[in-house]
Amino acid sequence: MAGRVKTKKVRATSFRSNYRALSLAARGRRVLLIENRRQKAKYLVDKDFLDSLLREQESIRATLAILSDPHLTERLLGLGKVIDVEFRSGRLKTYSIAEVLG
Repeated sequence: MAGRVKTKKVRATSFRSNYRALSLAARGRRVLLIENRRQKAKYLVDKDFLDSLLREQESIRATLAILSDPHLTERLLGLGKVIDVEFRSGRLKTYSIAEVLG
């Protein structure tokens, strides 16, 4: 996921009195950090942004699971080399998305 997360600090009292406007500010990669003297600070994030972070985390975990298995990793790397050789030699037929989907 490219780009930088922008964080805006807001006091809880200000957040409560300006909820509508401030909650609209938490869009995309813009995040609100709500600070309160009596509680730990909380983040308010856009649902789509958080969902994308969770998908990315799951993808990273799956990649790490594959890479932590040396036999599977070696097999996949070997298959990648075979595919490269076949593609360069012209023996591997490629299809466009339109051809695949009809």
